[in-house]
Amino acid sequence: MTVSTQHELVARWIATWVHARGLETSIADGWPLVHVGSRTREIELICIDPGPQAFADLFGNIDGDARAMLTVIADDVSPYMALALPPGVRVDRDDETLMTTTFAPIDAPPLDPEFTTRWDVDEHRAMYVVESGERVAAEGTIGILGSDATFDAVETTPAFQRRGLGRHVMATLTAYAMESGAAEGVLAASSPGRMLYESLGWDPAYEMLSLMGATQG
Repeated sequence: MTVSTQHELVARWIATWVHARGLETSIADGWPLVHVGSRTREIELICIDPGPQAFADLFGNIDGDARAMLTVIADDVSPYMALALPPGVRVDRDDETLMTTTFAPIDAPPLDPEFTTRWDVDEHRAMYVVESGERVAAEGTIGILGSDATFDAVETTPAFQRRGLGRHVMATLTAYAMESGAAEGVLAASSPGRMLYESLGWDPAYEMLSLMGATQG
């Protein structure tokens, strides 16, 4: 992809993800700063292949702050992984991939009768939950903004893995997206998630590397 296409895709992902979670953004050092306010982090600064030196110059935004994340998105993040990190910065995630797809219906086997399902929908996102009794077996959230949709926190509880629940959740959320007018999807996938998404026709677009501030002992 060209640089302009790369920036466009990342901008679409950020916009849809932010919409799904009802977050706010600002700009720091010329890059989008997402005010996440979650259990894992307060802020996330996202840059697009700025070059190793320019990336290193951004370390000050997270150095020593255990609630701050810095993410770079690039065709190849290995030059960024080779950088020497100051004591107040650590690698948090080095296996994520930004992925895209053009939506098409996904075939999935029917659920076992032991499972029940429910939806939790508001103006920003829709959450689909599969339950076994009072236990959550699998769940996933989708956010839709115009013709784009992003999937967030698609997870299967370990005790219920390898039973097709991840595929079922993705098939159900994809159908919801298409019914809501979305045509394309974009998401940030972990390594295990990437395997599922690729099996459903998603394509890897860019690698991702996320650093966090580290409290110095």
